[in-house]
Parts: sequence; C-alpha cells; structure tokens
Amino acid sequence: MTSPSVQSNVLDAIVALLVAVNSGWGAHRSRIIPFRADQLPAFNVIPEEAPAEYVGAYSGAVNWRFRYNVRCTVVGTDGVDKLADPLYVAACQTVLADPTLGGLVLTTRVVGAKWEKEGEGLEVPLALVVTFESEFATSRSDPSVSVP
Repeated sequence: MTSPSVQSNVLDAIVALLVAVNSGWGAHRSRIIPFRADQLPAFNVIPEEAPAEYVGAYSGAVNWRFRYNVRCTVVGTDGVDKLADPLYVAACQTVLADPTLGGLVLTTRVVGAKWEKEGEGLEVPLALVVTFESEFATSRSDPSVSVP
C-alpha cells in the first residue's frame, strides 16, 4: 500500500487539530452529505477544486502551493453571522498557531473567506468558508515524501 500524499496528510492534520482544540463542534473531512440542524455547528475541511499548484523545483525537490477550505457551518435565523464568528476565530487560531502544521509544510496562511447559504427556508445552514493555503516541498519523484 502506498503512503498518502502530503496534501492528504495536510487535510488529516487540520481535522485532527480542530477536533483536539474545539470539543463540542464536529470536524469532518470532505463531508458531502448536508448537515442536519442537530449536527451543527461544525467544521468541514475540503480541498479546493484545483490540485496543488506547482511553484518550482530545486535540488531534487518540488515546491507546491495547496489550497483548502474550512467550512464553519452554523444554523439560525437572525444574526447567524454572529453564530459563525466563534468557529471562524477558532479555525484561524487553531490552524495558524503552528503555520508549519508540526513540520509537515513550510507555511500556512489565510487567503480568503466567503459566505455560503446551504438551502432555502427559515433555518438553513450558513457557512463561512475560510480558504487556507499551505506551501510545502516534496521529493521530485514521490508526492508522499515531504522535504524540509
């Protein structure tokens, strides 16, 4: 069996960090089934549609830029943005506390955020989608081997 790619390890690391720090809020990886109201608030960590972007190569290593989203999803009627704010703050503080994710990547930063409504009706989930970008280097011939 092959080892997971660095991108896959990044997503696992983000979910593990969110689970460890934020008890009471669910944290999921690439969940595609919509959340029910009783499952919220919750985080959902999803890679961007585009794969990791090639940045350059040096001495047997390849540099990559990888974007992924942490969906901070809540449900409510009025002031729902206030309900999502603690998740947004927790996600940023948790992920950026160690921008190297324990040495897995070179750096991590927030590159954007947007609101997404999930459905219609009086009480529908609303997500503040925070986009993070991590830079890392891998072996030229193996995307599962991280190079410092």
